[in-house]
Amino acid sequence: MLTIVVDAMGGDNAPACVIEGTIQALQESNNRFEIVLIGQSEKVEPLLAAHDISALNLRFLHAPEVVTMEDIPATAVKTKQESSLVKGLQLCKKKQAQAFVSAGNTGAQMAASLFVLGRIPGVLRPTIYAYFPRLGDGLTNIVDVGANVDCKPDNLVQFAEMLTIYQRYGAGIENPLTGLLNIGEEEGKGSEMLKQTFKLLKEADSKGKISFIGNIEGHDILKGRASIVVCDGLVGNTILKFGESIPEFLGTLFKESLNKLLASGQMDQSVAKLTTDMFKGMFEPFDVEKFGGVPFLGVDGISIVGHGRSTSRAIKNMIYMAEHMIEKRVNEHIADILSEK
Repeated sequence: MLTIVVDAMGGDNAPACVIEGTIQALQESNNRFEIVLIGQSEKVEPLLAAHDISALNLRFLHAPEVVTMEDIPATAVKTKQESSLVKGLQLCKKKQAQAFVSAGNTGAQMAASLFVLGRIPGVLRPTIYAYFPRLGDGLTNIVDVGANVDCKPDNLVQFAEMLTIYQRYGAGIENPLTGLLNIGEEEGKGSEMLKQTFKLLKEADSKGKISFIGNIEGHDILKGRASIVVCDGLVGNTILKFGESIPEFLGTLFKESLNKLLASGQMDQSVAKLTTDMFKGMFEPFDVEKFGGVPFLGVDGISIVGHGRSTSRAIKNMIYMAEHMIEKRVNEHIADILSEK
């Protein structure tokens, strides 16, 4: 049976929502995996006691320390060896579990994953990607979205290669298309770093490692021209945070307009409800909680990170993502393909 470690202390709403999400995952899946919940006993055990978990494949492990959102990643990993983050990853390193899940400090989780698990042989730098909505079927992933701010061309190319492997074996996309985010479609556009990256991506395409369609621009992301959008972490994280703000921003404008129409008598409640339902449906593709979290690609183990504001639903889906990564053997495929000459 698969064993997944869940960080009870990770996230803004921890440990309550983490416990709820963990129980939901085990109940929905009919106990098809085991979960080790790790965290501070004085905070977790009273909440667990409020649930009947006797029939669940759930056990608890005490970890006295917590890595907070305010902690400096590298420092926290070194000084908080008894934290739920470090101890949870150590269980994976010792092969006592197959995956680790947390909605805590992303930088600290990346640092701890590297320190405890190491890199897959051949990987220059691990990376992290994000899901973006798109027109039509399929999916769009942007890489990198914050794990690596300063990227060299060979880093970006390897990010594209690893994400191509994930999409082929983990998402069932036979031929993922890669686009390089730039200020224009022409080959000569952008900085020297982007021009060199373009050249190396073409070479990777000629070797069959990726399918490169060339430069793409910001307006191509939601159109779905490419399923893999490559950029450095500064650009990717900026796009990600901007994208996350869109539903809330437009939702606020929508409510203001709706209330004015209702107050003036230009719209009745039945039409308002219909319009509201349509608006909510329109923004369903922006719902990041249906994915829960994403793995650090290139880490020699499965380490899933989620948003700090994760709800119990997001935690549940992060656990499913961990199970998915184990079953699809994505890391094994990355190691095998990167070792090829």
